[in-house]
Amino acid sequence: MILFCFILLFFIPFFIKVRIDCKSQFGECPDEVNFKLKPLNSRTLFYVKKNTSKILKADALVSSFSTQYKFPDILEINLIVKKPLFAIKDILTGRIFLIDKDGNILTEAGTTSLPIIVQEGREPNLIALNLILGVYQMYQVLYGTIANDALVVDMPVGLRVIFPLYGDPEVLLGSLRLIYSKIETSDQEEKFSEIDLRFKNAVLR
Repeated sequence: MILFCFILLFFIPFFIKVRIDCKSQFGECPDEVNFKLKPLNSRTLFYVKKNTSKILKADALVSSFSTQYKFPDILEINLIVKKPLFAIKDILTGRIFLIDKDGNILTEAGTTSLPIIVQEGREPNLIALNLILGVYQMYQVLYGTIANDALVVDMPVGLRVIFPLYGDPEVLLGSLRLIYSKIETSDQEEKFSEIDLRFKNAVLR
């Protein structure tokens, strides 16, 4: 009897067909993930578990996952999904890519409300991305453009800020905050049109 039960448990995954119930820490799984998992529905438990693992391990959106079979025919998948912090827009194609904190492209999007860098190509520049994130957090400016090996950001009051694409983003943002606050408190906003942070001593024009 024990042997029979063991054999039964061993072979069940090869015969029972399951449907997938995918969830993440945000509720539903991302559409991109559901699309990849959809062809696995109504296949055997063994097949679904094996191929689910392959798909999710290769997906840049997925940080980690677990699976659990629920009687009679459900394979529950729980995902920890990576969260995008910023985005880039390739001006050559118009495509928008969502980027995580480590500079990895997670997915493509039609639109986004994240801080975004407009540039040629899709290769993320993590310094530029952290700079535009910092500018957004301080001044609610969402857009920056990479041009001539620099990050250009237009502020609400008409000031243009030019950042280098090297150095410590926190130091550069601290310099901007100090200079910008001095300009605001001295009522000289109309006197200057540009803050250039590419030099050791910032240049105001």
